[in-house]
Amino acid sequence: MTEFLQTTILGHCVHLVLNNPEKRNAVNLEMWRGLDEKFRAFANDPNIRVVIISGAGDKAFSAGADISEFAMVRATPEDRKNYEIAVQNAFKALRDLPQITIAMIDGVTIGGGAEIAMECDILVASDRSRFGITPAKLGIGYNETDVERLVKHLGAKAALEILATGKLYSAPEALNLGWVRSVVAIDELENEVFSLAETIAANAPLTVKAAKLIIKEVLKPPEKRDQKYCTALVDACYESADCIEGQKAFREKRKPDFRGI
Repeated sequence: MTEFLQTTILGHCVHLVLNNPEKRNAVNLEMWRGLDEKFRAFANDPNIRVVIISGAGDKAFSAGADISEFAMVRATPEDRKNYEIAVQNAFKALRDLPQITIAMIDGVTIGGGAEIAMECDILVASDRSRFGITPAKLGIGYNETDVERLVKHLGAKAALEILATGKLYSAPEALNLGWVRSVVAIDELENEVFSLAETIAANAPLTVKAAKLIIKEVLKPPEKRDQKYCTALVDACYESADCIEGQKAFREKRKPDFRGI
């Protein structure tokens, strides 16, 4: 797994690289399973406050699922079911991360690769990046879960256009669709992403975590929201040592030293 998924710890941030550059960082079954493991490990690491995901090399964030292995890993209905379980487990683990996630996108970002980026909280792309969801070019059916993800993030009309055309969208077009948060020149990409990550990581971890998890609840229908859970998240902030430290630092006109407790 070290070969395909590489991680580097940078202070309170972890940088995960999809490392399959010979195939434009296409995600194979081993990688889907490894992503699930990595994300669950990140979720349980109190030192990690931000997760950054990028692709190796300068050609692609990820060209999607590794189609070259489909004949082997999706040969039978049972194989296809097991493959889909591995993929959806990875996406669920990514969605469930309590930390802020940032996709640092450069190059082609297609299919499953585009969906990995889409599940991140913040997407920053270089101006040479291109985006697409291309099952219509391959005769592959796009399942309900994947369509729902696209509709949730981009809306029904944009999702239909993207799926029906199978075209690659430029970075400015993706920005116009709301696919990414911002587009920057390639030589500014790393600085933009890591500066943003450092800003987030320097803030009170419990407050940032509460914001992310409460937003997830707010997006649910009112009758399905867990209000007690939201209240507990807010109470944990007020009762934390970080709350005392934040107010003390404010009075002393210095940067707070938040510890997440």
